[in-house]
Amino acid sequence: MTYPATLEEKAGLYLKAMHEVRARLRCVDDLLNRDMAPLLIDEFCQLQLRLSCECLAIACLAAQGDFETHKDLRERYQPSLIFKALEGLYPAFFPTPSILQPTGPGSWHFDDVGRGHAITREEVEQIWNLSGDRLHRASVKRYLQDVKQTDLLAVCNAKERFWNLVLDHMVVLADQVSRLHVHVERETEDIRCHFLFLDLETGTSKVQAFDIEVE
Repeated sequence: MTYPATLEEKAGLYLKAMHEVRARLRCVDDLLNRDMAPLLIDEFCQLQLRLSCECLAIACLAAQGDFETHKDLRERYQPSLIFKALEGLYPAFFPTPSILQPTGPGSWHFDDVGRGHAITREEVEQIWNLSGDRLHRASVKRYLQDVKQTDLLAVCNAKERFWNLVLDHMVVLADQVSRLHVHVERETEDIRCHFLFLDLETGTSKVQAFDIEVE
């Protein structure tokens, strides 16, 4: 197996993960409008949110990870473990809401609209941990004692906060001066992204579109 090594290859894997997150969040959108027993809706949604958390964690690793050096991360899928490992090497690894808007020829502006309404690293870890309890009964004793209660409003809120991060966000890359900006269309299949290469001496940046077809 060949792991992504170049900036473009890592970005390609990142976008593939974002494509899957979008598909799973759309599934939650659909499930919440189904005429179905609330318990079943909750369980199906919990599964999709759980897997969305794992995809987001893999995306964060893809953007930063040196897969040859960090061999122990190749098999990890738990968000908390991946985040903890990345945090020690790349403190700003987690994506932040950011809208990239052109303001003139060769000039761009970043708008952080959505900050405060987007899902956080802590919430991703919490969703993943709690969803395991929701989906696994583990024993007859627990099955007999467990009274399943659903909170579809909480599920909807988590889903929307996830959307608020995914739709427009920016990732600080491993060199700490380059950025990957990603725009995900909620209703269509379009995903657009740009590399931003900052020049700290002049205070300017070069913006380069990155196009890839995600299967």
